Amino acid sequence: MSGQSTPNTSTGWQEFGRALRIRREHHGRSLRDLAEQIRWNYSLISKWEQGKNRPPVEAIKALDAELCAGGELMAQALHAAMTDADQARKSTVEAKASTRDEDEDMERRRLMRDAAVVAVGGVVAPALAALTDAWQVSQPSISGASVSQAMIDDWEDAADVHAKAARVESPAIVLAALAADFAEMAPHLARDQPDAVRRDLAHAAARHTALIAGKWTDMGNRRQAHRWWSTTRTLIDESGDRLLASWLRSREAIHRRSDPAEDLAEVLKLSREARRLAGPQPSAPLVAALTTEAKTLAAMGSHADAINTLQEAERAFDQLPAATGAFRSLSERGLWFDRSLIYTLASDVRNATWAQDAAEALYPVNDQTSPRIRLHRVALHARTDPENATQEALRIVDGLPSGRWMTRYATDTHLVLGALPEHARTLPIARELRALTADRTA
Repeated sequence: MSGQSTPNTSTGWQEFGRALRIRREHHGRSLRDLAEQIRWNYSLISKWEQGKNRPPVEAIKALDAELCAGGELMAQALHAAMTDADQARKSTVEAKASTRDEDEDMERRRLMRDAAVVAVGGVVAPALAALTDAWQVSQPSISGASVSQAMIDDWEDAADVHAKAARVESPAIVLAALAADFAEMAPHLARDQPDAVRRDLAHAAARHTALIAGKWTDMGNRRQAHRWWSTTRTLIDESGDRLLASWLRSREAIHRRSDPAEDLAEVLKLSREARRLAGPQPSAPLVAALTTEAKTLAAMGSHADAINTLQEAERAFDQLPAATGAFRSLSERGLWFDRSLIYTLASDVRNATWAQDAAEALYPVNDQTSPRIRLHRVALHARTDPENATQEALRIVDGLPSGRWMTRYATDTHLVLGALPEHARTLPIARELRALTADRTA
């Protein structure tokens, strides 16, 4: 098919075009060859690469599949479409959106939904969309509300699913799936709802926006991350759930600590706010707040205070029942990871090795945390055996698929580089590790 596409010269679509060209050239594909395989005109693909035109959803899906992008092109297109929609809303002063604005919003929501099913096969997208719409329409709305209780419960369950996927899937895939669900919730958030419905809806939405913010942080997009963290704080405060507010502020502090541009003093303040919201009684959010505070203190060099705070967290953890619901991700293995990081930063070889041995035995090899524990182990020996440690860190970083790269890996790699003795920091292997990390983070 020759196809049509929308003229567009926004920065977001220019970035999409660059990503498309880089991926096409990486696979050694010519424009004509790619056009023949996805059945779109090669001149259109050229315009997409130049950022002159915005490709339609069907073309983006075909490009993502043909170039084995694993959802990354879909996520890049999603980002561009959402940016366009934000700019369109800001540029209009009319109380009612124009027909064109409504069409663009429908296209944006369609893109979000299609992106969510890239991981399971684009051919099911139309059926999935139709079934989702039909199910929602079939549920009786709560009196005076635009949603049903079943819809709210479904979004709460979806947050658990997304949180689990976030541990093994690439950030782009998770972000695309989250966008699809949040696109369904967003219109209801903008409408007047009964107070109880508004609280429940805000509760479910906050869990999604926190995951969205976290994935933007993982992908190194600080501007988007801050926007979504702010949205998360607003929503969860609307819900009135202090424990969830504490939990999500801890999640924000954990992610922001991985950003080298962040002020650790501000991150520490955020973790202490999470601790205040959790209150004194042992709970999963209190444990999360304490471990987050301990990791931040350790990163700031306050090792004794960090270990004391970690020990508080351990005592609170020992008094907990099994974590459930929104706090399900709190686990014993997470506490072992926290010990690994804190004792590594404190250069406590015995306790760090003990924690790393235990953590490696508990985390599956495909979990996003496993490479981080290995980097902790390397950092522990970087001062005494700098060349071998740096070589091992390089192998770990180089072995991570580009689609699964997260800023947290860069933080742990810098932990290795920072542990090197002064004379070893200029070794060729150290320069290579630094360059590879910078390239992955860019």
